Amino acid sequence: MLTSAAAALRRWSAANCLTRSSAASASSSPGSAGLSQLALQRRAFMASSTASASSSGRSVAARPPLLLSPAALSKALSETSSSKAIVTLDATWFMPNLNPPRNARAEFSKGPRIPNSRFWDVDEVADKSVIEGLGSALPHMMPDGSTFAQAASEAGIEPETHVVVYDTHGIFSAPRTAFTFLAFGHQRVSVLDGGLPGWVASNFEVEEGEPKAQILIQKTSYPEPTLLPNRIRSYQEMRSNAALGESRAQAVLDARPQPRFAGTAPEPRPGLSSGHIPASYSLPFSSLLDSKSADDKTYTVLKSQTDLWRVVSGALAARQSSWGAGAGASADEGGNSSVDRLRQESSGQGQVAVTATCGSGMTAAVIWLALQQLGIESAIYDESWTGWASRKDSPIVKDEA
Repeated sequence: MLTSAAAALRRWSAANCLTRSSAASASSSPGSAGLSQLALQRRAFMASSTASASSSGRSVAARPPLLLSPAALSKALSETSSSKAIVTLDATWFMPNLNPPRNARAEFSKGPRIPNSRFWDVDEVADKSVIEGLGSALPHMMPDGSTFAQAASEAGIEPETHVVVYDTHGIFSAPRTAFTFLAFGHQRVSVLDGGLPGWVASNFEVEEGEPKAQILIQKTSYPEPTLLPNRIRSYQEMRSNAALGESRAQAVLDARPQPRFAGTAPEPRPGLSSGHIPASYSLPFSSLLDSKSADDKTYTVLKSQTDLWRVVSGALAARQSSWGAGAGASADEGGNSSVDRLRQESSGQGQVAVTATCGSGMTAAVIWLALQQLGIESAIYDESWTGWASRKDSPIVKDEA
């Protein structure tokens, strides 16, 4: 059934309250040419993406914004009469060590949720095979094309469907699913900024009770796609990159909290060492987000483009300073020049210039989403820290106290 957002929010607030550490401060600011060139570069990248889709024989529609506001989604839904033109996916995922545990699918079924949404289970739409060198599988690994196509078909998605992904945190797990769609060449995908709580706070209609969409879905025949090159990094690729050393390795940005990166705080997974991959940078995903509040509920949205630039350039400058790099340059100059270099390496052709990592490949996608706003294309190390630290011969760096 449909209920008012305000009423639903009061019942839902306590269970879904999200707290996070305050955003990391950064003193650097974008250079005058930096942000002024972003619009041109993003148009060039979108043009190259459209050309790629066209050359593959797929019909092409305009690519929607990757980050979509609740108001923009509401407007788009009101202007379409086809159930396949826009599909909203709840891709909520909870950390497995929560006490008490949370069940994202059960909470979706109970509601509230955006009307006619479908649930996208990131741990089911995944590669569950045993990973070489680990002897076990890891959660929510990138699915193969067949698994992805089957899940998209069951959700009633077609290649030209505009897929809007959200979660109940605000911005947390939804970017990973958006990354997956784009990595398989599905250009028409967006992340709902603020997620379900942002939608509710905007007082848009929600649905509760048995999901109506699950009964009415008209399954499609989504064609099996091929994963785009260089979107997922393997363990061996990460080892080879780390071996290049701090001055030559491609940038690796780590989304975990800084104490875990430094090796001064434990990992949430028992028996797993903390620390970081050699030549990587600490960029906690929480530093890329702002907190919002509505009726005593806290949720997250992505920072503005200007603030994202400051945070990313600050993280790069701080790490380079700790390595003794950039002698003679100020933190502002070092950080800004690094961001500019990454954008130039990404270029209008969408070349991957950065790899994002985290604990298990989930919040690395928040870094990916933020870098997209800066015109920087990035890959994700799918196994992330769990895969790296689980191998006894992996080099692990811990910062000195």
